Amino acid sequence: MIEIPDIELPNIAAQQTIVFEQSTLEGIKQLKENLKAKVIPGQSEINEGDYCNQHLVDNKSTWQAPHADIVGAYFRHFQNIFNDYDTDKKLAFLLGLSSDRRIREFKQGTRKVPYDVWRKFLVITGRAPQKIIKVMCFTAG
Repeated sequence: MIEIPDIELPNIAAQQTIVFEQSTLEGIKQLKENLKAKVIPGQSEINEGDYCNQHLVDNKSTWQAPHADIVGAYFRHFQNIFNDYDTDKKLAFLLGLSSDRRIREFKQGTRKVPYDVWRKFLVITGRAPQKIIKVMCFTAG
């Protein structure tokens, strides 16, 4: 009979620490890669000075959803430059939406863009920095 040696595994708390450290290192790597993103010219479809800029505020309580003209101009500009997201369906997937109908509604102004979706788009396009949240402790279990 062949004896199978015992395989010692770290306990759950140690495993959580390993996973946390690995994902943190991957996050740092991505942040460094983000610094190498290509610089593109801004959209030229509309004059943004004609609109309120509260859609750029990083405070959910004072933030205002962007005007449909801005949404449409920003989205079309992005889609024209990045062929991987040249359809509303692909852009919806990138932004974590289940339907391309939402993208069309945002562009048309029949639905306001939610703060979290808009903020993600601003981060993706380098218009807003990513928030890094301080970890206060590790909770085991």
